[in-house]
Amino acid sequence: MCGIAGVVNDDGRPADRDVLTAMTRAMHHRGPDDQGQFFDRHVGLGHRRLSIIDRAAGHQPMCNEDESVWIVFNGEIYNFQEIREDLVAQGHRFRTRSDTEVIVHLYEDLGEGCVQRLHGMFAFAIWDRRTDTLLLARDRMGIKPLYYHAGGDGFAFASEIRALLAVDGVAPALNLQAVHDFLTYRYVTAPQTAWRGILKLEPGHVLSLKGGSVTVKPYWDLNFSKKLVMPEDEMVDECYRRLEASTKSHLVGEVPHGVFLSGGLDSTMITGLVARMSGQRVKTFSVGFDGDADRDQDELPYARLAARHFGTDHHELVMTPEQYADGLRDFVWSMEEPMADPSAIPLYALSQLAKKSVTIMLSGEGSDELLAGYAFWQPLKGYRRAEWVRRIPSSMRRWGLAPLNRATVGSSRLARYLDLAESPASSYFQKVPAQMTSYFTEEMKRAIYGPALAAAALSPSDSVVREAYGRAAPFEPLDQMLYVYSKQWLPDDLLLKADKMTMAHSLELRVPFLDHPFVEFAAGLPEEMKVRKNGREYNEKYVLRRAAARLIPGEIIERRKLGFAVPVWTLFDRGLRGMAWDVIRSRSFRDSGLFDDSQVSAVLKQIPSGRGGDWRLLWLLLVFGVWLDCFKPSVA
Repeated sequence: MCGIAGVVNDDGRPADRDVLTAMTRAMHHRGPDDQGQFFDRHVGLGHRRLSIIDRAAGHQPMCNEDESVWIVFNGEIYNFQEIREDLVAQGHRFRTRSDTEVIVHLYEDLGEGCVQRLHGMFAFAIWDRRTDTLLLARDRMGIKPLYYHAGGDGFAFASEIRALLAVDGVAPALNLQAVHDFLTYRYVTAPQTAWRGILKLEPGHVLSLKGGSVTVKPYWDLNFSKKLVMPEDEMVDECYRRLEASTKSHLVGEVPHGVFLSGGLDSTMITGLVARMSGQRVKTFSVGFDGDADRDQDELPYARLAARHFGTDHHELVMTPEQYADGLRDFVWSMEEPMADPSAIPLYALSQLAKKSVTIMLSGEGSDELLAGYAFWQPLKGYRRAEWVRRIPSSMRRWGLAPLNRATVGSSRLARYLDLAESPASSYFQKVPAQMTSYFTEEMKRAIYGPALAAAALSPSDSVVREAYGRAAPFEPLDQMLYVYSKQWLPDDLLLKADKMTMAHSLELRVPFLDHPFVEFAAGLPEEMKVRKNGREYNEKYVLRRAAARLIPGEIIERRKLGFAVPVWTLFDRGLRGMAWDVIRSRSFRDSGLFDDSQVSAVLKQIPSGRGGDWRLLWLLLVFGVWLDCFKPSVA
């Protein structure tokens, strides 16, 4: 795992060595083992290396035989050995055993089409001296980040925003639309970032730069339309086989590895597969909170159960509210833009612990978005209950049921079902936010905005969700939801958080569920293999639960889904509430002109303490206030 950076000057000026050095220095944590630079007239490529494969000879930037093609690469290609054998048979000569060099030679043969053959997580840049073309590419699911800036006099890219802020002409200015969206989603949606003029290359996309012209286009997308037709038992067997193959490929490397073990179905499944394949005792790592935290949120007993079952070398971190508060600023600094996922702080701390004994970590990230975990079945249940209304002729609905509804309580379910029946089926799911909880509504946001935000031309934050649902319209209702979650929440929150929190400690995170052959298999599963109705109950991730039965304890298979649980209510009552008010009343927050102080106070004073309080609003403003103080962006 590494950090990559580069500059291309449109006016032909030589690339500035000092600027490139500053860019790579800003990402030292991503690659403490090695560094390198390459210059070709107006182009400069930089690299920081965390050595995993071919540690002795994998120095970057790397080139082909005649030095006409150069690459900087961040990630891992899990099928590189297979591709290498094909390339050698075609006459290509290799200097190293690294996966990086495989991409170079594959590009020689296929150009930007090389991405189609790559299995893995990656963000890379290739400079083709023959055609004066720069190619950027990001993996299909967005496991690895890649940012860029296209200005009036040049182009720059990097694995982290802080590296781009070292480039002349890149102003540390605030993107007001991003602030507007953050308050709805708790993260910034791609391709935008919190910084004006800095963009994310979206997952499954390539970018080409030639003659000062930038072209961005997709090379892959999730497709739920090709459904598998086979007996249920065969689909269960195929699920197990594919996940087993993916996990095995993710163990490649010359450094120690471990597993983040929450005690849930997904991480326990990965732990069990690694334990079967590994020739040594697997190291597992779990995090929880001290005894005063909410016990119904505590996953440590399940993690211990899984660790005992597989005989792992288990490590635990038990956080106190004080440690959580102390970790807030480090988390915000490492994220680089406002992102208010409460689980990021324990992940940051656990990554710091894991780095003491391993360099590679595996996790179960992505399973829920592919196989319908969490509570995906809840909106599906509402949709199914409305189907009987939709089957009634419209005239009868209008003249028969509508008067009946008006005679009942105005908030009755019948009103909702009648509304659904009069609209396209997909409209129901467009009303479901692209993450599990909604935050500030459009009305709430505008009520608390100060002069800077109030005067800005801001688009409604739900436009990005509606656009994603538009692309998913041909799919079945559940698949529409999974598409949106996989395209937005997964890369912009979960995977970005995972990358930044682990790489802050030079720790590489791998996610076997998101190897694209498994992703495509999951997309092909029919709805009943993901969410299975059992009487009045719904069993999510049905196919995975059946596949896991041959490997992991029944108590874990049958347990209620919690996710990476954080007892935020308790944390706020034990210090975070006071900290939040201090930040919101701070000079940097008030002087930004982004919010109306009196209106913010009025909204937040209505939030009671304890579980009944909507801590999310206070949490978002706390995180944003700390971010403002850390990075001090220009608001003008």
